[in-house]
Amino acid sequence: MTAPRRPRPTVADHIQASAEHVRVQPCPRCGTDTLTARTPDRVCAVDVRADPTPLDATAEILARLAGRLTWCLVHGEHTPDRIRWRDRWHIAAGRCTHTVIADHHCQPAYVQEPLG
Repeated sequence: MTAPRRPRPTVADHIQASAEHVRVQPCPRCGTDTLTARTPDRVCAVDVRADPTPLDATAEILARLAGRLTWCLVHGEHTPDRIRWRDRWHIAAGRCTHTVIADHHCQPAYVQEPLG
């Protein structure tokens, strides 16, 4: 008896897979380079736009106190980079070796001429 054949991937399958791969794209509001991807979570996938600057523990605490979410940038040996959810239990475990990044927040634009 032979095993049933797997269905061929559809265009939607390819789009979903490529949406999970991390890409560098400019922010549509401020033009700063950001990392964008969809989290590959099973329950609720989230489209993420994050700053590419890695955070240390102190910078992560300051980012979270400022209301920003933090994410793990997962580098796979045989898979493309992905962004994963980083919750309080993941942070508290202290065993995470991934690069930590934070949500992107546009910097305020400076007015070059006096308003008159």
